[in-house]
Amino acid sequence: MNAKKWLALLLSLLLALGALTGCAGEKAPETPETEQAETEPAEEAEEPEEGEEPEEDEGDEAEDDGIDYEAQYQAAMAKLQKARAKYDADTVVCTIEGQDITWGMLFYFIAQDLQDMIYYTGDIPADFNEPLNEEATIGQYFKKSAVSQAVYYAVANAVPVAREIPIPEEVETTISEYWDQLLESYGSEEALLEAMSEAGLDRDLLFFFLRSNEGLNAVRTALYDADSLPTEEVVSWAAEKGYVRTKHILYSFYNEDGTPMDDEGKAAQRAKADAVYAELSALAGDNEALEKRFDEIMTGDTTDPGVENFPMGYTFTAGTMVTEYEDAAFALADYGLSEVVETSYGYHILLRLPLDPDGLTMDQDSSTGAYMTLRQTAANERFNADLTEWINSAEVVWADPVFEELDFNALFDIVPTETPAQGDETGELPE
Repeated sequence: MNAKKWLALLLSLLLALGALTGCAGEKAPETPETEQAETEPAEEAEEPEEGEEPEEDEGDEAEDDGIDYEAQYQAAMAKLQKARAKYDADTVVCTIEGQDITWGMLFYFIAQDLQDMIYYTGDIPADFNEPLNEEATIGQYFKKSAVSQAVYYAVANAVPVAREIPIPEEVETTISEYWDQLLESYGSEEALLEAMSEAGLDRDLLFFFLRSNEGLNAVRTALYDADSLPTEEVVSWAAEKGYVRTKHILYSFYNEDGTPMDDEGKAAQRAKADAVYAELSALAGDNEALEKRFDEIMTGDTTDPGVENFPMGYTFTAGTMVTEYEDAAFALADYGLSEVVETSYGYHILLRLPLDPDGLTMDQDSSTGAYMTLRQTAANERFNADLTEWINSAEVVWADPVFEELDFNALFDIVPTETPAQGDETGELPE
């Protein structure tokens, strides 16, 4: 099996695990006020003059360096297979939260990390006892990473059982459908199982991973339902985390066709912003009238494309918006009106408002991409905090010192080459 086929399988498995897990909480705002990386347009290639041969693109053809990368990859994969076979896959290496972790599972996690190294460097480390950093050797790093993943899946299985939370029946249907998709992709069960075997997986282990993630989803649904969170608790949590909500009016520095305005155009925008600020500041103290008039101007005379998605304002934390916008927002009290704020996008007038538990934040669900309400974000954060605590407090009980003190050099039959002492090239010290 070649490297590309293996990577395709690995990618499909990771996508499945991620999709079925459905963790939330990513921040990916899409408004012009958010910080965005500027990109330069690609340079156009020069046309060759008549009679002139076009220059060859160095990237069109890979340079032949004489290395057989497929053979190199297969040799490295053979080392993984040999190391995996050192112990029976069903051998219990440790117990975590009452869950037996087998050698097959632990080595699968080890192999995942090593596979990344093989892909980029062409081989496994020449000596796992070499220091990776001041805290760990290369072998210690790989072991810690594998155990951490085992702890996650053990907790994922233990928590719903301990709290008597059933996994929804439709989960089995979803997993079966996913299996059918893999079968279709590989053409036959034999081809799929062969690919999985090279990856250190079998059907039971794959389904164990998928069900583990769904177990955590069931816990989150049952115990961390956003609708059950009291409003006062959500607002208190959000204030503690530094969330603010602002509406704003924008007079952009860009024309309708996207081209930058000249100084005259910017001056006209500033005049509009000053006039609006004067009108709104006259309503200070009458919160209802101020917000009503602010909304009328915001929806009728603004160039902010985010108004459509966030009509109730932007709810965000520090590090989300450009600095000038954030500084103005955090300096205001509820129903406070900012003076005209200049950013690289244009002139802004901000109105800070009380937090709305059911208003959209700029936090996005990493599974669906949907913007979450403040209540949903609070529920998700509570779940993540508890999950972190469950993982950090999980106890690993090793079945044998051989696995607890796993020697990666011995596992991969590596005999490190000793570095010669100071002296000549043979390592002999001068007399």
